[in-house]
Amino acid sequence: MKRFTILFLALCFVSLFLLTGANAAERLKFSHHRPAGSPLDEYVKTLAERIEAETEGRVAFDVFPAGQLGDYAVVQERISLGDIACHIAPLSMTTDKKLGISWFPYLCINWEEAQLLYGKGGAVRNMLADLLAKQDLTLVGAWPAMLGGVGLSKEAKDMENPFTPKGLKVRIMANKIYEYVFNDVLGYQSTAMPWGELFTAMQTGVIDGVHGGGAESYYSQFRDVLKYYLAYNDHYESFYFLMNTDLWKSFSQKDRDIISNIADSMETERWVQAPQDEEIYRKKLAEVGVKTIVYSDEELTKIKDLVVEKCWPKAYNEVPKEMLDKALAALAEGKK
Repeated sequence: MKRFTILFLALCFVSLFLLTGANAAERLKFSHHRPAGSPLDEYVKTLAERIEAETEGRVAFDVFPAGQLGDYAVVQERISLGDIACHIAPLSMTTDKKLGISWFPYLCINWEEAQLLYGKGGAVRNMLADLLAKQDLTLVGAWPAMLGGVGLSKEAKDMENPFTPKGLKVRIMANKIYEYVFNDVLGYQSTAMPWGELFTAMQTGVIDGVHGGGAESYYSQFRDVLKYYLAYNDHYESFYFLMNTDLWKSFSQKDRDIISNIADSMETERWVQAPQDEEIYRKKLAEVGVKTIVYSDEELTKIKDLVVEKCWPKAYNEVPKEMLDKALAALAEGKK
């Protein structure tokens, strides 16, 4: 009798375990490219925790920071294939060069303009969603990241005047149009170089500066080799919350609404926080001896006019003129 009781209890335990396992949601892979403990990492973890809690565990994530699952361009392709559930990261142009409008130079020059174009319902945001849908990617939300500039390891000529050619050798983002912007308008010697090699290159004097980040990224990764940060606001960058479309459609409408509402509310908060973070990290740069040079909207508008005239036409083969014209028209209408 005792043996029967033990066997019965064991069968009950196994049945309960199997039933619980069958009802438990598969834990999905959620990737991002910033270091653990960074503002983006904290954002992603909070987002994942809220989704799991508010869907009562029906949608659950394991977060992989710092590019653990691969470079963001590789991860974007893996999401498209369904190998990874989702990530928050910049957009890769590997499969569609038109996605370069996500960080095209001088589409906007301040946070107000950035939100008009790249916030939910904005003209550029809608273009991106349509382009991504063709790759089986659903744009669920965004993390407003930064307005970009240049970090320099040495003093340049007349830095307070953005129209004075600087003559320094600077690593630029890996896109041809930025060669035109920095060589022909801002007066640098542009060069391409992987992000991971930049610290040593500036430390040893191989190059004089870096382009492709903002105050937070320069403080976090290059503060020991920088002396100046020039806030050209040459591009705006969001990190986008992308999910495999088949996976997205597999969720109930109730859970899709929950996820969308959480992403929307957190993005709204981030639009307020991002400009504040920019000021916080400029102060942090100052505390370690890095001086920030800020240019007025009037000066930035003059730079933009030159870039639109001299540089944009050379990149119409990547981001078509009609897309850029549509964005400019939407910006003008939104500012009325």
